[in-house]
Amino acid sequence: MDILLALLALAVGFLLYSAWQLVRTRRRALPRSSSASPLGTNGEEPRRGLQRISLAEFSEILAKADDLVLIDLRPVSQNTPLPVQAPHVVRVRTHQLEEILRHLPQNRSAAFYGASDLCVFMIETSICMRGAAPLYVLRPERSRTEAA
Repeated sequence: MDILLALLALAVGFLLYSAWQLVRTRRRALPRSSSASPLGTNGEEPRRGLQRISLAEFSEILAKADDLVLIDLRPVSQNTPLPVQAPHVVRVRTHQLEEILRHLPQNRSAAFYGASDLCVFMIETSICMRGAAPLYVLRPERSRTEAA
C-alpha cells in the first residue's frame, strides 16, 4: 500500500513539474515589446500577415527579395524535388515548426511549402507571429492529369 501511495505521489509530482516547465517555457517565448518597435492599435506589436500564393507568385516575390526563406514542411517520405528553386531552403518537420517560427527574424519573410491545414493553423495561431515581414503559404499546383 505504501508503494502505491509513493508511486501516486511521484506521478502527481511529475505532472506538476511538467506543467510548471511548460508555463515557464511559454513565458520565455512570449515576445517582449520594446519602445523602438512599431506598435499596433492595442499596444502590441503588429501580427504578420499570412498570404496564400501560387508558385508563379512566389517566383515573382523571390526575384525581388533575396533574403526569403523557403520552409519545406512536406513529410519525410515525400522526397521529390521542390518545384521551385530558392537560395535558402530549410526542411522542417511539423513538430519543429514552433521552434522555427520563434527564431525567424521579425523583418524576414518566409514561404511555407507543403503545409497541411494543421501547419497553417499552427502558423496563424503562433505566439511568435509578431513582426512586419509577410509570410506566405504556397498553394499546390494542380497537375494536368488531375480531374477537374
